[in-house]
Amino acid sequence: MKSDLHLHSTVSDGLLTPTELVDKAFEAGIRIMSLTDHDSTDGLAEAITTAGKYNDLILIPGVELSTDTKNGEIHILGYFIDMESEDLQKTLESFREDRLYRAKSMVNKLIRLGYKITWEEVLKVAGSGSVGRPHIAEILAETGQVASIKAAFDELLGRNGPAYTERRKMDPETAIELIVQHSGIPVLAHPREVNNLDEILPSLVSSGLKGMETYYGHYSTEERTRFQQLCDNHTLLATGGSDYHGPDRAAECDLGDSKTNLQVGKLLLKMHDELKI
Repeated sequence: MKSDLHLHSTVSDGLLTPTELVDKAFEAGIRIMSLTDHDSTDGLAEAITTAGKYNDLILIPGVELSTDTKNGEIHILGYFIDMESEDLQKTLESFREDRLYRAKSMVNKLIRLGYKITWEEVLKVAGSGSVGRPHIAEILAETGQVASIKAAFDELLGRNGPAYTERRKMDPETAIELIVQHSGIPVLAHPREVNNLDEILPSLVSSGLKGMETYYGHYSTEERTRFQQLCDNHTLLATGGSDYHGPDRAAECDLGDSKTNLQVGKLLLKMHDELKI
């Protein structure tokens, strides 16, 4: 039995609906999971209902927020966030609107660069979910205009790519404070991707950061040891997850394959109980 605390559905940029994701997670031996769609909690009600079919499956409500620093992006996960809060939903809606503007801008840049892609195609791929760069990358890869989804990011859609468009800035400290204000537990996602982690971590902790993904994806033993040590140094909870988006989309790690054991999920539940007291 295992945990997977970083998962995406069709509500953002995943391939599986919340129901499909929960069912597949249970089949994979996951017993504590969290749905953490980008800038949206819209899939949580469906996921929670589906998880209720299983007596021994716990679903933790979550969300993933993207933030910026002068040295690059930082993603913050929010667990147990109050998804009923009108103030929170208004904030998330504004983030999704900004994602839409950003995606349109990148499509227009690609067209000017000579790539064959339309906004209508992107919307079709995204479905009812929040439009993001993975949808654009998927079209480019499937039409053979780039070698893979990863290549689309590396060559075109990444921060230094010719089709990249900045979005409205939110710093990680603000994201952490937003999560805390709405009864959530903020956790730093995929820390290997954070530039100058050792320098920025004290500021994040001071803002209310409670954990860091140590058992993320296919991180090596050496990387996990390093991040565990940082967690110990800053009294942070070591969490983990696959960052699964669906078969052949974005994440290199399959559902439940991040080696995040059941105890990790239990410790997150324990922290939530303690913070409520």
